[in-house]
Amino acid sequence: MDSNQKLRLLTLKEAAEYLRMHKGSLYRLLESGKIDIPAIKLGGKWLFNLDSLNQYLMMKEQDRN
Repeated sequence: MDSNQKLRLLTLKEAAEYLRMHKGSLYRLLESGKIDIPAIKLGGKWLFNLDSLNQYLMMKEQDRN
């Protein structure tokens, strides 16, 4: 990553909105380990790197085709 670029992190709420799903549903999937969405838990809070999330979605779309 270029030193001038900032890492864009999403909260659980923001990621759920971005993925168009309920925040509680995303939380349950993450906690159960039933989903492989790239996320980290830091200080008890889930965080999502927007670039990694977009790459994940593109990979899932390619897997479908």
